Amino acid sequence: MSASLLCDCSSLSQQGTELPTLSIQQQQLQLRQQQSSSDAAAAVPHMLIEDEVHGVIEIPSHIEEVVNHALFQRLKKVQQLGLLSVTAKPEATHTRYDHCIGTYRSAKDLLNALKRNSNYDRELPEWCREAVEIAALLHDVGHGPFSHYWEQVCGESFDHEQNGLVCVDKIFGDMKSKKLRTLRDDNNGRGVQLIKALILGKSELLTYPMMGHGYIFDIVHNSRNGLDVDKWDYLRRDNKRLNLLSEDEMQFDDVFLKARVSPDGQCIQYRYDDYHLIYKLYVARWRLHIGAYQLPKALAYDQILCKIVRRCKPHLISVRADSKEWLGLYDERVLQMIDCDPVTAHLRSPERWVETNACDDENPAYVCVKRIKVGPGVDMKPDKFYPLYGDKSKKRKVDRSTTPTLITACYKLL
Repeated sequence: MSASLLCDCSSLSQQGTELPTLSIQQQQLQLRQQQSSSDAAAAVPHMLIEDEVHGVIEIPSHIEEVVNHALFQRLKKVQQLGLLSVTAKPEATHTRYDHCIGTYRSAKDLLNALKRNSNYDRELPEWCREAVEIAALLHDVGHGPFSHYWEQVCGESFDHEQNGLVCVDKIFGDMKSKKLRTLRDDNNGRGVQLIKALILGKSELLTYPMMGHGYIFDIVHNSRNGLDVDKWDYLRRDNKRLNLLSEDEMQFDDVFLKARVSPDGQCIQYRYDDYHLIYKLYVARWRLHIGAYQLPKALAYDQILCKIVRRCKPHLISVRADSKEWLGLYDERVLQMIDCDPVTAHLRSPERWVETNACDDENPAYVCVKRIKVGPGVDMKPDKFYPLYGDKSKKRKVDRSTTPTLITACYKLL
């Protein structure tokens, strides 16, 4: 079961909270008692979310305001892996909402690890930390129906991150929390500007210098080498549902938990000891692509969805977050809107597909798939992109697999 608010139950992972044996009500009470007895002035969280990857996630009241916004709530109706739950993996019903909440928690975990592991004496300003956490929470708020499938439907005209920036502005325009209004209004809105730059992974979009805190651009969208909390959450979350990889194959958390801030504050460094775990992460990602994300039938569904929407409801391709239609543009609603097309029945009925060797690309009753997936050694960037620290002798040699995988199949629609 995916992330749930208070009343729903799900199995808690070992990486979650230390309170998994208590009921959600007991956990609420214990957390409040701990905080009320503390000398710290930390605010009591207003919301607790039970998550299948992280356990119980505490949501402060100002973050709850963001979570409760209609644009964020819409993500509950957008599946993380699109039509995969219909095509081949019925267990893959988790949503973008679940992933965004988990990425928020992962960002907090990484920020805490960086503070713990670093000898960097420049404290990250509170408004910057808030911006990082909110950027993690909102990094996928602009996704269309069926997540990445929708980008295939719309082609190059749709970018979920750029669309997400419109959502960020609309969400902050509605906020009442003093903390959130400060991020929006103080110093020409530098906080919201930072949130949007972090989502895109482009520090050059800022109109002000980060003054020794450039490393935060390696947290949410790491355009340097791809090691970010987005990837950290979705690999764990997707595999928990799909159960494709063993516990040992998923043991790469130390890449993040042992990372530190570089001496100049401009990047995140990873231990030489964990270099082989970086490759393990990319192998895990590659395995999920081959075993789930790019299954031939899933890719074929993508093709059919594209054809139906473009033929039946082409105006949907131009709907963006600045339109009144956006809130009503989610998975099940799109399927309802294209139900008039006779081919839509095949999206809902995978048993009506037959794999065949004889393929006719010109015949609409046939769907052919051909794609090449590069090896994990290609997905992982060259060594120079990974800043390392510690004992160089502990860097293990990895044998990078660069062999591409051909994904090909042909289906006849009955």
